[in-house]
Amino acid sequence: MTRPRAAAERFVAEMPDDLRAQVSPLFSPLLTIVPVADGQTIAADEAAIFTSSNGVANAPAGAGRLAYCIGTATTDRATQHGWSAQMAGLTADELVAGLTKNRISHNLVHIRGQHTRGDVVTRLRSAGTQVRDCIVYDQVPQLLSSAAHEALMREELTIVPLFSPRTAMQFAKQAPRATSMHVIAFSDAVATAAEPIRVDSLAVRPDATAMYEAIRRAICAG
Repeated sequence: MTRPRAAAERFVAEMPDDLRAQVSPLFSPLLTIVPVADGQTIAADEAAIFTSSNGVANAPAGAGRLAYCIGTATTDRATQHGWSAQMAGLTADELVAGLTKNRISHNLVHIRGQHTRGDVVTRLRSAGTQVRDCIVYDQVPQLLSSAAHEALMREELTIVPLFSPRTAMQFAKQAPRATSMHVIAFSDAVATAAEPIRVDSLAVRPDATAMYEAIRRAICAG
């Protein structure tokens, strides 16, 4: 598990029991989430855009304010943090298309990390939507652990789920060229970022359930 520690532990904890019994998780986060205080506040009349759970975790409490989110996990977490959260798609493309089509009248703030993909703010502004950025965390690169290196070089199957392009790029820079490795990408963008590492399978949709299904298929094929 190469994603940030809290997200990785949550993914394993929520894994179906029968699948969890078949795997031995090894945590080697390639990014650490570090809060950033940029001094900005969220106005009472602004609606938030959350493209990751890390944005929610490092944002102020919602206090009933509206939030548009990518994916069920981020939407659920925003709801838990007091936002009136609506899922606005599974990808940045779907979110931008939906908010543009529905002609959102209130001002928006994209609460995000230092590094982001999808050009959400740029594309929404181009469509005439009032929106600004608010950076609340940074993603600091980490080294692949020696235990992870050893696991990847063993003959037994090692499954590597990659959830974000930035994590995929870090993994591609550091991973040994192992023959027993099965890499699963969360999306096409993640698969592209993993080059030149070979991606063996792709989640059928960008959510945790699809990743669990892909892991199950990898075990059966291995």
